[in-house]
Amino acid sequence: MNKVLLIGGTGLVGSRIIQLLDKKFEFIAPSHEQLDVLNPELVLQAVENIKPSSVLYAAGFTNVDLAEGKEQECFALNSKAPGYFVEATKKAKIPFYYLSTDYVFDGEKSDAPYTEDDLPNPLDQVYAKSKYEGEQVVLGASPINSVLRIIVPFSAVFTKKLDLARLFVSKLKNNEKISGIYNQKINPVFVDDLVAALGKILEARASGIYHIAATDFTTPYGYAKTVARVFGFDEGLIEKVDYEDYVKTRRAKRPQDTWLDTHKFRKEFGEGILHTVEEEIEAFKSQFIPK
Repeated sequence: MNKVLLIGGTGLVGSRIIQLLDKKFEFIAPSHEQLDVLNPELVLQAVENIKPSSVLYAAGFTNVDLAEGKEQECFALNSKAPGYFVEATKKAKIPFYYLSTDYVFDGEKSDAPYTEDDLPNPLDQVYAKSKYEGEQVVLGASPINSVLRIIVPFSAVFTKKLDLARLFVSKLKNNEKISGIYNQKINPVFVDDLVAALGKILEARASGIYHIAATDFTTPYGYAKTVARVFGFDEGLIEKVDYEDYVKTRRAKRPQDTWLDTHKFRKEFGEGILHTVEEEIEAFKSQFIPK
């Protein structure tokens, strides 16, 4: 069985990786207390002692607005720590997999989704720049490493914090009004689909960049409408908001159209792993346990 050193095993994605892939892989997922990822000597020691077949980095600083006031901490978790791991994995001659984000793009490509061949150009904000720097560190260290870009991940089974889907459900079920941007293209990824895709990539020991997201696109407004329709909530509670008006209310800049092209992954690993936005939300509903 492949032994994978998983960093971030208690997070939104990491916890589901362990739940869904534990029969295919042996996951070693140390907590923050067990492994200080900002200590290069301990990182090297961990890789040498555990002897994994690969390392998957699903940790990081993900609060986009909070990052504006915590630049040092954000870069440490999103770039410096991955750098320590890639040095250790390079020495061990094993691949390193890094979960990244659509935020590495500036969102100005509105006529088509971003492909793996498009050059990143992060906006002038801390989170985006830290993730892009992390990508460069990972890809520059070894040709067997991989960057896996995802967008707006959501899960029905993670309770530690709300994602976009569960935020919409929590408000709509209480008949609260919500707002959704109508002029911003996104293709959120259901975490179960993401995990299935990661399993394929880890099995194949694939390298390079992959975009993992829904196979079609929507807008935050359309996403909210789909959630309401699938759950049977009142769609009249959903209001449109303009992208420019929304970003004025946020501390960090937001890219506008960052939907990701998934053709490369689907060509290499087949159809049926990733799904449309509506199919994702249907699967999300089938697992959802209301509080």
